[in-house]
Amino acid sequence: MEGHIFISILAYHLLNWVHMRLQESEDNRDWKSIRRLLSTHSLVSTRLPLEDGRVIRTRKPSVPDAEQALVYKRLGIDWRLMCPATKLEMK
Repeated sequence: MEGHIFISILAYHLLNWVHMRLQESEDNRDWKSIRRLLSTHSLVSTRLPLEDGRVIRTRKPSVPDAEQALVYKRLGIDWRLMCPATKLEMK
């Protein structure tokens, strides 16, 4: 129960921080609009099995569109650092 309360309070403060940062940049959209806009910025994962049995897995973010990039900028978020590209080779 205490964990649920903590997460709820943390989420509340995070949403308020996002709202405050956007308002400071004169962006008055509500959370639903921001969430809908950013939900289409995705991570792309690829799994490539090789003939010798190894598997190469890569994951990288898609490039945000202009509006998404503007929201990230207003929030002070570098989307490249937020989701860095990764490459993993498994045997």
